[in-house]
Amino acid sequence: MAARKGNQYAREWTIENSLPRFHDALKYAEESNDCLCLQDAIFQTGIPYCQFYQLAKDQQVLNSIKEDIQNAITKRINKNALKGDFSAAAAIWRMKQLGEKDQQFIEQKTELSGKTINIKFNDEDLSLKT
Repeated sequence: MAARKGNQYAREWTIENSLPRFHDALKYAEESNDCLCLQDAIFQTGIPYCQFYQLAKDQQVLNSIKEDIQNAITKRINKNALKGDFSAAAAIWRMKQLGEKDQQFIEQKTELSGKTINIKFNDEDLSLKT
């Protein structure tokens, strides 16, 4: 199947010509109630999906904008789920797809000299810090 007329798949994408399009995608994600996934925002840029991801991987500033897009979408999903406009199960699933995760705890009880000691760690306590 031939590419649609006017496609830009072979175009060379640089930070200079892609930065404004990433900003447009962020604006769309923040303002449009129809934007419920990263692919919706990417579609608005005109940049091919794979190329968008590669640009974000290669350029820190573009990756930061991509994360801002995901956060704007997560905000919309959270807000609509809390208002009851979205199914809670579907909203939770979508947020996990966007990188949100459940908080995890490790709890340990130890007896020492007849006294019980409870120790509880969360994700941040257990992460390696360098």
